[in-house]
Amino acid sequence: VDPFDGSCRLVFARDTAFAFKELREAAVVMRCDVKLEFPVRDVAEVRVFKLDCSLLLRLSAVPLVYYRTADDDIHDSVPFDLLDDDDPWIRTTDITPSGAIGRCRVYRIAFPARFWSKMERALAYMGERRVTIVECGGGWGPRRGLTVRDEPEFGERMQDLFFCVQHAQGLKFPVLFLVNALVHKGVVSQHQLTPEFYGLLQRREDDVNVAALKEFWGIKFPVFDACRRLKNLQDRVARNPKLLHSKIGDDHSEVRRLVITPTTAYCLPPQVERSNRVVRHYRDAADRFLKVTFMDEGMQQLNSNVLNFSAAQIVKDLMSNSFLQHKTTVYKRVKTFLTEGFHMCGRKYSFLAFSSNQLRDRSAWFFAEDRTDRTRTVESIRKWMGRFTSKNVAKHTARMGQCFSSTYATVVMHPHEVNECLEDVERNGYVFSDGIGKITQELALEVAKKLQLTDNPPSAYQIRYAGFKGVIAVWEGENDGIQLSLRPSMHKFESPHTVLEVVSWTKFQPGFLNRQIITLLSSLNVPDAIFSQMQKDMLSNLNNILTDTDVAFDVVTTSCADEGNTAALMLSAGILPGTEPHLKALLLAIRSTQLLGLLEKSRIFVPKGRWLMGCLDELGILEQGQCFIRASSPVLNNSLVKHGPRFSSANNNAETIVGTVVMAKNPCLHPGDVRILEAIDVPALHHLVDCLVFPKNGERPHANEASGSDLDGDLYFVTWDEKLIPPGKKSWNPMDYSPAEAKQLPRQVTQSDIVDFFLKNMVNEKLGPISNAHVVHADMSEYGAMDEKCIQLAELAAFAVDFPKTGKIVSMPPALRPKLYPDFMGKDDAISYKSEKILGRLYRSIQEASSSDLVPEETCTLNDLPYDTDMEVPGAADFLSSAWQCKCSYEAQLDALLKQYGVRTEAELVTEHIWSLPKYNSRKQGDIKERLKNAYSALRKEYRAIFESVEAPGQAKAVALDDDERNRVYEMKASAWYQVTYHPKWVERSREALLEPDREEDTPARLSFAWIPVEHLARIKLRCRGGVKVDRRRPVERLAAYMSGSL
Repeated sequence: VDPFDGSCRLVFARDTAFAFKELREAAVVMRCDVKLEFPVRDVAEVRVFKLDCSLLLRLSAVPLVYYRTADDDIHDSVPFDLLDDDDPWIRTTDITPSGAIGRCRVYRIAFPARFWSKMERALAYMGERRVTIVECGGGWGPRRGLTVRDEPEFGERMQDLFFCVQHAQGLKFPVLFLVNALVHKGVVSQHQLTPEFYGLLQRREDDVNVAALKEFWGIKFPVFDACRRLKNLQDRVARNPKLLHSKIGDDHSEVRRLVITPTTAYCLPPQVERSNRVVRHYRDAADRFLKVTFMDEGMQQLNSNVLNFSAAQIVKDLMSNSFLQHKTTVYKRVKTFLTEGFHMCGRKYSFLAFSSNQLRDRSAWFFAEDRTDRTRTVESIRKWMGRFTSKNVAKHTARMGQCFSSTYATVVMHPHEVNECLEDVERNGYVFSDGIGKITQELALEVAKKLQLTDNPPSAYQIRYAGFKGVIAVWEGENDGIQLSLRPSMHKFESPHTVLEVVSWTKFQPGFLNRQIITLLSSLNVPDAIFSQMQKDMLSNLNNILTDTDVAFDVVTTSCADEGNTAALMLSAGILPGTEPHLKALLLAIRSTQLLGLLEKSRIFVPKGRWLMGCLDELGILEQGQCFIRASSPVLNNSLVKHGPRFSSANNNAETIVGTVVMAKNPCLHPGDVRILEAIDVPALHHLVDCLVFPKNGERPHANEASGSDLDGDLYFVTWDEKLIPPGKKSWNPMDYSPAEAKQLPRQVTQSDIVDFFLKNMVNEKLGPISNAHVVHADMSEYGAMDEKCIQLAELAAFAVDFPKTGKIVSMPPALRPKLYPDFMGKDDAISYKSEKILGRLYRSIQEASSSDLVPEETCTLNDLPYDTDMEVPGAADFLSSAWQCKCSYEAQLDALLKQYGVRTEAELVTEHIWSLPKYNSRKQGDIKERLKNAYSALRKEYRAIFESVEAPGQAKAVALDDDERNRVYEMKASAWYQVTYHPKWVERSREALLEPDREEDTPARLSFAWIPVEHLARIKLRCRGGVKVDRRRPVERLAAYMSGSL
């Protein structure tokens, strides 16, 4: 056990057979050292048997497997013997024929008594790291359970690439997939899949089994009575029919995932995700699509050093470069999956394609062909997607991936409404209009209606249409019938697809600094004291969020986007966090996430800042060095627009920014990536809100100057805070971002080329290491980001960013590789030093201020729920029964979501401020958070639609009601939803439900259901406060003032 990097290692010797390319049938047997390595955090429990000096370790993840020999485990053969003394440890796949390392999570370690004192020190260290240690007394012998050697198939080679139950009599694919998910997670052992277990599944309907197995998967620890547990869950699900059917909107789909690691694989239960063009078209075959992600053990990113093997230093000194890099068997395993596909649950899955985001995440789409239906093959799907003619592999794959972008399908376009030849603005070898087109107001409103954004229609949309991609901004039409105008720079491939698909749109997005932007601004002489003061102000607000309603309201309305609305409406209605546990939980989730952002990323809130979508001044008014910004602020009145004409006076409250502004786009490493522009007021551009409008005049596009970006959907950080504008008010010379020449093949791109490109990207992923090296050198040099090494790294990063487009490999010179890391980077496995620069000081000040209370106190349980009689409304009793059924169904789905992703509190989902995810790499976290937001958004939308389906009391079906009648019914319904969540009588029913077998006793009270119709509860509360004097100068009171005349 090594306290330096918090890891544990088991090392032993083993005879291994090696096959060589040159010797077709013969193999060489060699003595190997084998090492199993795992972090202490992966040790779930240690059982100590003192009598025979042995330990039982239960791990939460599979260990990393290494070995080293006189020759090495390499996919490419080596023409020389490597020297034992200097041999590096090389990552490999499972060394057992039956895949035991990949399947087992429990290890028994026996050792001579003379080592007991060393073992006690190791156990003491584990205890300090909060590992559960159980003293069992006695010896291991009498307790002996099933070991791998007792398995009938021990020593036999596995049939498949990973353990999987391929067939079970009478079980369909959705059920079998979840059975495998249980085994892969370790909740159930494969030896518990008895005829009795399968019998329970065969006797129930598929939807009952699927709901029960999903809940089973959410259990955290191994289960030793699988049959009893399964039966209890089936019975519970069958008693609550609403648990069986959840409505998934057209824009979302359930996606199954498979995570493949060096030793094993994990089926993950279906997750609700935003859909894409391909899955929508093949909706009736949706369960044949599978997202496959290649990861390291413990769900960590699979780094290139796991796939590559570098020779020992002595060999590097002796040999030319041609033999220094080799591929490990982990690489070979990944390649086998991609080229040959794999069998799972009786289906054969084959590689289909990947999007540019998936390429970064080492993910790809696979598809299982149905032998009885030749119209749905991998080949026919690719053909339907479009005609991909590019002979550059990188561009070819990026264009196929365009079809897999997560989108909302909106309006079907007719050819006569689309102009595909709007002229590009080109000058000096630059395309000023790269990626941007136009949409008429009429069509933009139609799209907004489809997206339920009519209260505040966006000014621009990021889109996919046929083979086009980019942004379309709203402009007046020319009355020629053309609704959509697209430019040649937006066209990527030929496709007959006619639906306008939306990826994202302009909206209020608060501005935050990050480490890269702070590093550049500090290097450009913005005083460090400015950043320290901004962090101090933010910290002060977060610390007062529970005690000062004005501060709380300010935080949730200015530093949170729409996700702060529930808390803001509750505060506006006079509800206090001290008396309402749900409001307290929401505020704590926001506080924890923002504190974590400060600690890990220096994510400092900038009140006078936004993230804005880049657009073009089509009128040609703006000159070089100028821009136009009209920034919106959240207005709670908009949430009441649906309540009738009396509430429709909401405005978008946009502010036109005039003066000097600073602009940057992530990633930004070069001092010239920070652009200083002059924002001017142009009345003709006022309709473009939450956009950064660039000029089409000048020598070079300002978008291109900032990190080489374009206008196809990039977001820009913009601030007009004078304190953050560099003293000289002049931009540094921008870097040259001309892309490397794309290599063309002399023939059409093949499937083999695409797979090779995917592997090449995995092996040569350098952007992360380059960005990290930049952080280190900027921190160590007195010149910051101006240092020569940093400039060199910025240039390398630009090439690395472009790899998915060009396919050009980047390598980092050894001289630029860091040997030490600053403390703020939190590199536990490397030597670190105390950083004296601004990022180090910011890090330590937040560490001191927040280490004790980063994690919020425990959530409210059913035993201490307050009940507010103000929320009772006459007539609510008619809706109580249906409200209870809805609540049970909603909470079952919510619990499944929290368990599936390992999120601690519902408040994190409601606020979209998710802080408690297990520690993956940050890119993976971003991806998981996005999926979680989509899944919860779909769930909330489903129950919001149920709430809004109005039946007047006593009416069997919906009847036409005027606004006042509808609002009365809504208030009764909202009151009923509140009562079934908070009233002592209904709380008792909830407690009874928790006493059912196998329910976790300490389940916190789930309160978010009551607040789905939050604005109706706010109205009820404000009416009760009718006599309270409102101070219109306080922002938190403005909604009360606005509503008081309309209630």
